[in-house]
Amino acid sequence: MKWETLMAYEEDIKSRSFWDWIKAHTSFMKPLHRYDGVLELTEQKLAFTGRDVKEKKEFKLEVEIGNITDIHFGFDDVFTGWEDRAAPWNKPLRVRYKSKEVEKTIYLFANFHHKYGMRTSDNKEVFEKLKSLLKRE
Repeated sequence: MKWETLMAYEEDIKSRSFWDWIKAHTSFMKPLHRYDGVLELTEQKLAFTGRDVKEKKEFKLEVEIGNITDIHFGFDDVFTGWEDRAAPWNKPLRVRYKSKEVEKTIYLFANFHHKYGMRTSDNKEVFEKLKSLLKRE
């Protein structure tokens, strides 16, 4: 399964600028993110291929399903409802994973779009798919 996706690392959210926050609260703009690309889920891995919009260069991330340690659909203490104009409707998907013995956290907005004038995404669908893949591990 594939989705056009916006992504940010936990560090990107924590270090966002005031201007980033303003853009995330403007109706026609997108939620906080640093990477724009395609998310692909397979039985073996989560793969993101796209661009770092800040550095203006290509970006690729692959995480084996077995390295995912936690998933969460909704706001948390880092990506709070304060960070997105569409809270509580447009909830981020948080994925924590092990990478070289270090835990990393990413936030996703899969297929970000507007529905009935509201900002939304397919994060609930991706969350359910990830949950089913993790049960198989």
